[in-house]
Amino acid sequence: MKKLSILLLTAAMIIVLMAPIGASAAITDGPMLSNLTNNTPNTGIMLPGTFSPTQESYLLTVADWVSRVYFVPYCSTPGVTIYFNGSIVASGSQTPTTTLSDEPTYVTITLVASDAKTNTYTIYIQRRPSERRTRVSAGYIESFSTSGSSNKIRADLVSVTYTAGTNLSTFVNETYYIYDYACTDSCIFYYGTMQNPIRATSFSDFAFHYSDYGSTLYRIVYIEDEIVAVMPYATDY
Repeated sequence: MKKLSILLLTAAMIIVLMAPIGASAAITDGPMLSNLTNNTPNTGIMLPGTFSPTQESYLLTVADWVSRVYFVPYCSTPGVTIYFNGSIVASGSQTPTTTLSDEPTYVTITLVASDAKTNTYTIYIQRRPSERRTRVSAGYIESFSTSGSSNKIRADLVSVTYTAGTNLSTFVNETYYIYDYACTDSCIFYYGTMQNPIRATSFSDFAFHYSDYGSTLYRIVYIEDEIVAVMPYATDY
């Protein structure tokens, strides 16, 4: 739900930003920025994609791991004072840093000319949802490893398909694709069979018993690239 909310918020901001592209929202008079850059050139995606002095609002999305953003406003017109969220910033200098969270935010850049005319640019900022995996998969467990407090499972993933409208599934193993991710401290392990799963008391207990029942094929549930549950898997049809 959290990712869905972020996507909906981003979509809403995109819709809002569509209006300023029209002539009614364009800056036509008064002081204007000559250019505007930021410190996220590798992950930052700006909409509209090219800065225009007459475009008054923008949407900047950055990678989910970006925590701080700053801007560098440029104004070539003499006698113009630049304010970033109310604080004066010199043309060509970095603005104060904006700390990001999972919630959308925005900053304002206001230009005040010597004749008292003003214009304000608004930049909406949003971190994109994490691209890390959250899914249910299945695979043949090949090995286990422990490093410090981190426990990992290595498995050859299979392709699972489901009957429409049900949770009944079957699988094929057309390619050799290795899954190797850490298990969470609270990961739940079951060995045995689908019809008679047995709860393992620990990672080492599961590693000791996982192949006792004739198959090393397991259903693997992982969130944000960490395994949270492992249980026996077999085709349902």
